[in-house]
Amino acid sequence: MTDRGIALPALRHQLVAAVLTLAVPALHDPARDGFDPASLLTTLLTETCDATDPLPWLGHTLRTDEEAALTADLGTALHTLRTGLPADPTPADHLASPAWPTVTTTAARLARTLVTNDHLAH
Repeated sequence: MTDRGIALPALRHQLVAAVLTLAVPALHDPARDGFDPASLLTTLLTETCDATDPLPWLGHTLRTDEEAALTADLGTALHTLRTGLPADPTPADHLASPAWPTVTTTAARLARTLVTNDHLAH
């Protein structure tokens, strides 16, 4: 693993939190916790790593090429999800989408890698 380090640790924290939340949405009760997939999508597609083009984020919020590749996979899954949603989707629309299981599975793979790489970082 070539660890490029991270220049933006606060954004890395947001990235990890968003990915973990997508990976395990059942842990969040929309009525109690305010689970909002839209805010997670904003985090992943603009603020922390641009999942549609993650390579420029290496060394900023992403540590490795593997993280970038998995982030791109998540970006693809999110794009598929978004194209199948109504114009103003609710959290229930996200969770009921046939594309949602791919989002959670892909996010779980990325989450495992992000957390593992953080533990291995020097």
